[in-house]
Amino acid sequence: MKYINGIPFTLIVLTIVVYIPIRMGYLKYNKRDVDYIREVLIIAFLIYAETLLYLTLYPGNGRINEEVTINIIPFETIKLYLNFPGDFTLQVINLLGNVVVFIPIGFLIPLLFKNISFGKIFVIGLISTLFIETMQLILSINGIISRSFDVDDLILNTIGVIVGYILRIMFDMLYRFIRK
Repeated sequence: MKYINGIPFTLIVLTIVVYIPIRMGYLKYNKRDVDYIREVLIIAFLIYAETLLYLTLYPGNGRINEEVTINIIPFETIKLYLNFPGDFTLQVINLLGNVVVFIPIGFLIPLLFKNISFGKIFVIGLISTLFIETMQLILSINGIISRSFDVDDLILNTIGVIVGYILRIMFDMLYRFIRK
């Protein structure tokens, strides 16, 4: 997982440098007040989205397998990792990592858009992870990256979005309790 250290900070900085003047110009042109907290959240979400796409669509080890693997049987890969007798780190990275990496979607989307219901966040999570899995499949079929399409990733990623949504609700409840 060396490539995690190579997250394209230049792209992230470039996005911020380009986004801020365009966004401020848009707000000024439309005579809207600047909500700095919201703007910081939007920038945080952009950075998260770029990092997520980099980690999921960038060819990690530089080697391309000619074989494309597809798992459409729910819980098959999850069971394999749970019963894997080897390195516990591999299990944690693959199972817990697939959940944790999608928590920010469930947490940040309700902060950016009001009236996001559980059903909407579930659909957003499912579509987000389906997009990534589909892109991994297409890029793998074309020999660009070496990833798999796995329905268990859809399940774990969507659970991550739901966990983020629940954490957001708990955060909101705690904030209201503290303010009283």
